[in-house]
Amino acid sequence: MTVRSFTSAVAEPYDRGQEFGRVHAERIAETVARYAQVFRALAGRPVRLEDHGSTALARIDGWAPALGSEIRGIAEGSGVPAELIAAVNARTEILAAESAPVRGECSTVVALGRDQETEPLAAQNWDWFGALADCWLVWTIPHPDGRVTCTLTEYGIVGKIGCNDRGVGVLFNILHHQRDGGPIGVPVHVVARQALDTATNVAEALLTLGTASLSASTTMTVVGGVAAGKTAVSAELYPDGIGHVLPSTDGLLIHTNHFLSEPARFGDTEPRSAPDTIVRYEVLRRALNSRVDSLDEKEIGAALSSHVGGTGAVCCHPDPARPADLQYATLATAWLDLAAGRVHATVGGPCAAASTA
Repeated sequence: MTVRSFTSAVAEPYDRGQEFGRVHAERIAETVARYAQVFRALAGRPVRLEDHGSTALARIDGWAPALGSEIRGIAEGSGVPAELIAAVNARTEILAAESAPVRGECSTVVALGRDQETEPLAAQNWDWFGALADCWLVWTIPHPDGRVTCTLTEYGIVGKIGCNDRGVGVLFNILHHQRDGGPIGVPVHVVARQALDTATNVAEALLTLGTASLSASTTMTVVGGVAAGKTAVSAELYPDGIGHVLPSTDGLLIHTNHFLSEPARFGDTEPRSAPDTIVRYEVLRRALNSRVDSLDEKEIGAALSSHVGGTGAVCCHPDPARPADLQYATLATAWLDLAAGRVHATVGGPCAAASTA
């Protein structure tokens, strides 16, 4: 499969959203429908997406009004109600609010290296429900003031994995904490996009992440390229605050789907419900730690291709024992090109990379 990509015209947020919605109306509607199906399968009953979306849109308007305007533009262009566009942006928060039994997945690697003039290597496997396998793209967003954001995201969702033209990138891993749930907070996907739109360095991105009031947990690994100071920090966001994880002294930073910072890790629910996160972390640590000074894309790609652990492996393939709507798979492998401000992606797991964007 070829990775779908789209570059917006230079426009203000509402007009940008309207263009995106008009061009991708069919895929946006399909993405919303598939999420409704997944939510229903997980919750065992229909989920009132409009109600959750209305709350989410109000939170977005209060925290990132430009992205609230963009979401309304997507709704206008696609013919899908704004509350439903906001609901898919808040899909992580809805899963938490409905106490849906969602496994973590996604495995992230950053290798800074010792040479300050060489760009970091930053990649991840994005693992999610197979029902959403054809509901994503790489979206390039040029802003009127000259800034450019590039993000791998789902149709209708304003952002996820990505980087900007100032050399700042974000990688993304879902987390689960006992404090998750309750009224919808600022959606973590909106938080990621806001950081990509505004940050010129890692510190500015972390400051943005820390201002959002959340109802669901996520790790955003913020990476700075040479132009942004060449560093990386995993920010573990949860409803009670934010924790930070630093690279090893050799410049290696790995994250899967369990908390590494305190005190958040004491409320982590993932190691008990989905201990594959521990195994994946150890597989990557063991594969990469001993060669950290000489790592290249080939070696990181080989580590991300590991099938140790079966259907919960770093390179994740569907479990036929699970219902069809709830099977997980590595939907994409993403690499951040921090010098160029681009996301390079392959369809599916790195074990069978098919094409690049």
